Formats: sequence, structure tokens, C-alpha cells
Amino acid sequence: MLVIENTNLIHDLILVTTSLEALSVFVASIIGYIGVMIMAYGGIKSAIHFMLSSIRRQNHLPHIRIELGKHLALGLEFLVGKDIIESIMQPTWDELGKLAAIITLRTAVTMMLSWELKEIKKEINEEKEYKAAMRKIAKK
Repeated sequence: MLVIENTNLIHDLILVTTSLEALSVFVASIIGYIGVMIMAYGGIKSAIHFMLSSIRRQNHLPHIRIELGKHLALGLEFLVGKDIIESIMQPTWDELGKLAAIITLRTAVTMMLSWELKEIKKEINEEKEYKAAMRKIAKK
């Protein structure tokens, strides 16, 4: 009787573990697809905005770059989350090393994007201030 109960317990634990692994793979895939969709959406939106501003001969490039950068940074965050979930399922040293390298690279890219976005915003503000000053001079 004790052997049968232990066998059932082991069987139940294997089923739960297998179910959790399948759920983790599914969740990681969904999170990864969301990240890719965010980046694709940002790329398509930015490309359309760029084409329209080119046709209208307007200089909206800094704003387009800001929007694209935001989408890329957010998409990368989702992909890092996916990688973390995947590494939890197979925590070998090789997988953890790959995860550390991926997170380092993606974090560096995200930091560079953030820095570039701040610089673009700064340029936009300086341009607005310059135009406002020129308008004041023109009114005098």
C-alpha cells in the first residue's frame, strides 16, 4: 500500500512539473512575441510617419526617432523577460552565461537608446527655444 501511494505521489509530481514547464514555455513564447510585435509596430509606424513627413517636406525626424526608440526599448525589455523565463526552466551554467551575455547586450542597447532619446529631446527643446527667440527678435 505504501509503495502504491509513493508511486502515485511521484506520478503527480511529474505531471505538475511537466505542466509547469509547458506553461513556462508558453508564457515565455507569448512574452517574446509581444516584444517582437511592439518593435515591429514601432518600426512600421515610424516608417509611415517618416514617409508622410518626407512627402509633406516636414522635418519630423527627431520625433520619429524618439517614438521608434521607445518601441525598441520596450520590445527589448519583453525579450529580456522571455529569456529570463526560459533560463529558469534550464538553469545550466551554459544557459545562465548566455542569459547574462544577452541581458548585458540588451541592457547596453536600451541604455544607449535612452541616452540618444534624451539627446534628441534636448535638441528639440533647444530648437524650440531658438525659434521662440527668433520670433521675439522678428517682432521687435
